[in-house]
Amino acid sequence: MELRKSIQKFLGGYPGGWQQYARGRTPIEDRPWVQPANLDDRRSVIPPLGLREYWYPAVPQKDIGWKKPVGLRLLGTDVVLFRDEQGAVQALLDVCPHRGVALSWGDCFWKGFVSCPYHGGTFDGNGECVAFITEGPDSKMVGRLSARKFPTRTIKGIVFIWMGDEAPSPIEEDIPAEFFEGEQTVILNTVRYWNCNWMVALENTADAHNCFWVHRDSLFMLRSRFGGRPRTPLGYRSKIVNGRSAITFDYNTTAYYKKDGKLDYRMYYPGVKGHWPLHGWRLFWVWFFEWLEKRNAGKPRFETPEEWAMGTHLPSQQRIYSGSGGTGSMYTRVCIPVEENLTRVFYYRSRRVPTAAGRFYERLAFNLWRNFISHYNFSDQDYDAMRTVRYDMPEYLSATDSHLITQRRLITQHARGLKRAVPVQDETSSERLVIEGHGLLGVKVAIDGSGTSLSPDDKGAVIGLAGGLLGPPQSME
Repeated sequence: MELRKSIQKFLGGYPGGWQQYARGRTPIEDRPWVQPANLDDRRSVIPPLGLREYWYPAVPQKDIGWKKPVGLRLLGTDVVLFRDEQGAVQALLDVCPHRGVALSWGDCFWKGFVSCPYHGGTFDGNGECVAFITEGPDSKMVGRLSARKFPTRTIKGIVFIWMGDEAPSPIEEDIPAEFFEGEQTVILNTVRYWNCNWMVALENTADAHNCFWVHRDSLFMLRSRFGGRPRTPLGYRSKIVNGRSAITFDYNTTAYYKKDGKLDYRMYYPGVKGHWPLHGWRLFWVWFFEWLEKRNAGKPRFETPEEWAMGTHLPSQQRIYSGSGGTGSMYTRVCIPVEENLTRVFYYRSRRVPTAAGRFYERLAFNLWRNFISHYNFSDQDYDAMRTVRYDMPEYLSATDSHLITQRRLITQHARGLKRAVPVQDETSSERLVIEGHGLLGVKVAIDGSGTSLSPDDKGAVIGLAGGLLGPPQSME
């Protein structure tokens, strides 16, 4: 026994024994989330557990049965879901008002009612106590005891919950417009969990160029010459629409590095005395997919009101045109706070399909490969990259972070019910860095409550700024 312990100690200490606690006892990706508390940082205003006065997707309707209630945590609040007498999914605070026991641990012995597992307090879909089993039929708790009810709506097979304390706002303001279209509009969904704060997850999308790096080897981007959005030192222009969304638009920022109308695949980086990508193997097969792309040239994008175009929509939704060449469908990622360091990521794939056979194929394709390719293989690469973000650390933003600035202004200046306890400066240091970053590129950018805008006199200056910046001639390796 002692000999074995001695050997284990020896093997644990040499060689490489330093690796055991190289990152400390808490892995870097599991560090507690800390919010900034700085008058010069707009992030200090954003609630760690999300914006409450909104509708959020909860669960697929099919996952709520008749016999057993379902517990769910949203925005740090526990709710219990069950079906009422009419079959509609209802939500109550997951706390029996009698002694505080979790209703989700109970049962639905009678169709349409949920019973507490402790003393049998039984509640209807409105949260009213209709029976108190342990006290018998004459219990005076009936009519006096009630559980808090959260309004719910079920649309396109998804149950939505109003998490606010005020009267619900119209649900049409909070969920994508296509949810209110007919049966020809197919909306498919899936759910993931990310161990990070909801704002870290939300701020991931609409990066001007991270596809070429983070997603370069995803199944989607392996078909693309540039692995996604072309490289550019310029960020998206953004604007706030109806006080509910920050949509992006582009003034030729992807043309920055073009020479004679051509964008080189490999670029030279003087600082490392080398090219990126490291080699050009991708070019041996992407020609085939580029040929397929030409067939979609000229096809319109997924039509949607301006408020629901590509960008960020309150309370925590990201929208991106999807499908081949950005046509045909809409990708939506909803980042729902569960706890300060846990986010439920609810995905929608929206597509309009006129025939029943086409809708059958769309569902089949989603279940067989599209769900995995889009929401696991692609989106989990985002998660793997951002899960170590230290939100409490000072930032040094780039010009490419322009949409990030507009997104934070949307939340801190327009969100319903946001209590602005911290009087953040009108223009923060991070926002000034975005302005200065564009200025170094010869582009004037204004940042105000409406978003980020490029000076009309400088739109043409975006093209052709890259003369002489591409370095020595590139070659296949």
